[in-house]
Amino acid sequence: MRMVTLRYVVPVLVGVLGMGAVSCGAGDDSENGGGRGLTAALSAVPPSAAGQVVTYTDVTAARRLVGTGRKVYRSLNGYGIIELTGRPYTAVRMRPSYGFDEKDVATSLLLSNGYGQRLTGDFDVAAVRAAMTKRGYRATDDDGAVRLRKKGQADVDVSGSARTTKLTDDAVPLPLDPPDRSLTDDAAYRKAVDCLGDDVYRASLYGKRAAYRKQGVTLLGIGSRAKTAAAPTETLCVVTPSEAAAEKVAGKLRGKTAAGERFAGSKVTVGDGGTPVVSMTWKNSTKSGMRPGDQDRTGELARLLLWP
Repeated sequence: MRMVTLRYVVPVLVGVLGMGAVSCGAGDDSENGGGRGLTAALSAVPPSAAGQVVTYTDVTAARRLVGTGRKVYRSLNGYGIIELTGRPYTAVRMRPSYGFDEKDVATSLLLSNGYGQRLTGDFDVAAVRAAMTKRGYRATDDDGAVRLRKKGQADVDVSGSARTTKLTDDAVPLPLDPPDRSLTDDAAYRKAVDCLGDDVYRASLYGKRAAYRKQGVTLLGIGSRAKTAAAPTETLCVVTPSEAAAEKVAGKLRGKTAAGERFAGSKVTVGDGGTPVVSMTWKNSTKSGMRPGDQDRTGELARLLLWP
């Protein structure tokens, strides 16, 4: 596997790999995936990525939340854009280097294991092409889009509404245009989205793996919502293969909601049907482990449910 040389750091989900009212989410993104919010993002992911962690960020909503100045949102300031992660950001650095900045981006989608990225928004293709060719990339026109390639560097494709990055040779490629089949054709992903809510401003879906199913988990997701900037919450949703598995998962989670535990007072709910969805919602705060995205970084709940 060729690992490209990068000037930015790829975000890793530790748990898996080893202003008043704020409208959060879900502008219409039908041109880039059909539907709204999280559904639109997943409709651009091919089924071959079902075993990977998929992380979605509504960049527009995240920027609004970071703009409130509330400390609880400090961890969002990379907006799920790999070119911003791991170094201080200024528009002077990013736009000349890449031909865009976070103000051009509406949504971000990352694949953890395959090191892939898909951004939607409003991109100046000529500006991206000029910036990347100045850095030694070779540009090729492709039906209104531009392919940008440089040996030893990430592969980049860009159109007026999407930009994709592939960081390794064996990464699952994310297309500029949604494929005929996607993760939204998978019933487990649809159940997870129904539970998380299409209006999440950030969500991670931990992928479908045989090892997880042995623990009674078909698919696990964590999503962040903020009906107001002052009251953000996160919800854990677990699609299970059976009623017995659901009760086992719920029992583990209830152990985390007891007095003195991090999630004390949070309610665990078990859904109906033969493959129930188990959910738990908690209030975000500035405390360690309670900020948006902290559970992805620490892996606390993922370890509890996905590994023996």
